[in-house]
Amino acid sequence: MGRVGTRVRLVAFDLDGTLTRGDTVCEAIARRIGRLERMREIERLTPLPDPRAAREEMASWYRARPQHEILDALTDVRLAPRAEEGVRKLREAGVVVAIVSITWLFAVERFAARLGVVHCAGTKMVDDGRIEHFFAPDKPRWVSALAARLGIAPDQVAGVGDSTGVPHAGGARRHAA
Repeated sequence: MGRVGTRVRLVAFDLDGTLTRGDTVCEAIARRIGRLERMREIERLTPLPDPRAAREEMASWYRARPQHEILDALTDVRLAPRAEEGVRKLREAGVVVAIVSITWLFAVERFAARLGVVHCAGTKMVDDGRIEHFFAPDKPRWVSALAARLGIAPDQVAGVGDSTGVPHAGGARRHAA
């Protein structure tokens, strides 16, 4: 924990299960495109023996569909109660808010835009067909780099999420959702 009276200046939220409720991003998309049962099979394997292979499979589903169909599926993902209000109040108080998730960056960016959040990270589907993977251990490194870039001390950073076993960076405090 930081010094008494240390003001939090950066809060990094996870997306699925923290800022959202119900279906995950991947489940909502899979439901829309008729792949929900397969998505649930993949999720039952958690922790995945090879998350890269699962992401490659999902990406093949997405590439076979018009982009608007994939993005429209995100409207089925519900925000947690009062998430919009909470993020707005943090921003109004001068706190930098970020969304950091292992899920698809296009989805993270969609929720970030809805919440007025500028900084976000996630797994990226690149135009040339590659996937730039983002894993749980990448989260604290990304948040630490963002804090450093913004001139925010490690003891002024808070992480909010439901992930287990994710090491936190520097003086970052880990808070459960």
